Amino acid sequence: MPASKTEKKQKKSKQSSKGAQLDIVFSGPLLFVPAVKDGNVTGVEVYSPLNDHPVGATFVPGVWFTDAELQDPHCERWPEPESFTLLDSHSYAIDLTHDSSGKGEKKAFPVSSIPDTNHKVRPGRKLSHDWHVHFSVIGDLSAWASPCLADVTEGLFYGSDAPVGSKVALAHRLTYSEVTGAEFSGISSHAKEYLKANISKGGTLIIEGELPYQSTLLHERKAVDAMAKLAGLDLRLMAKAPTPSPSKVTGHAMPCLSSVVLA
Repeated sequence: MPASKTEKKQKKSKQSSKGAQLDIVFSGPLLFVPAVKDGNVTGVEVYSPLNDHPVGATFVPGVWFTDAELQDPHCERWPEPESFTLLDSHSYAIDLTHDSSGKGEKKAFPVSSIPDTNHKVRPGRKLSHDWHVHFSVIGDLSAWASPCLADVTEGLFYGSDAPVGSKVALAHRLTYSEVTGAEFSGISSHAKEYLKANISKGGTLIIEGELPYQSTLLHERKAVDAMAKLAGLDLRLMAKAPTPSPSKVTGHAMPCLSSVVLA
């Protein structure tokens, strides 16, 4: 399908001689551990806990998803599940190269700018080895958005590490500006070369913490238990509010429960 005038204009505004914008969208019950120095985020570690979720990744060149699209379970531009590369159980590194021709220091991203709608837990406890897939994102973070939210209803969670706010994030969009190169170590050769060959166009790298399927309450409880075991949290899922949809198949807008940020 030919790109619309709006999409063409959007592409042009996010590409320049200094590099392009890369969004990394994470969806699903994942544990985020930002590396922090002098109050600024210098890198992001992301863990998928042992919870039987199939984890996949795909890169969409020249496409950046709006908040509304990320909130739409039936987003027309969202790639089909078949386009995702299923990831094996080991660690991966996403190493981004930025334009270095500009003068002066790059703008730092304060850890305090991570949206408060996230389920944040104070770091300090040692992580366990109970993870399935791990990502290390190395690059200069420009923005962190958490557009997909779920309500925390009374009695939904239990434990001293239960969310204290009324919302929790289901998906995250990490934005990196002026990207000139990307190395995705650990992924298949074809997917690795495709990202490297098309990174000059910018776009969105999507990592789904669970490829679509129909979940049960037992499965959702296991997802939260696995997250708690990984991060040493006192956290349990007690109940699940009914999903206001004729379909309970998971996806980027309605994954199996939320993520946790150690920050």
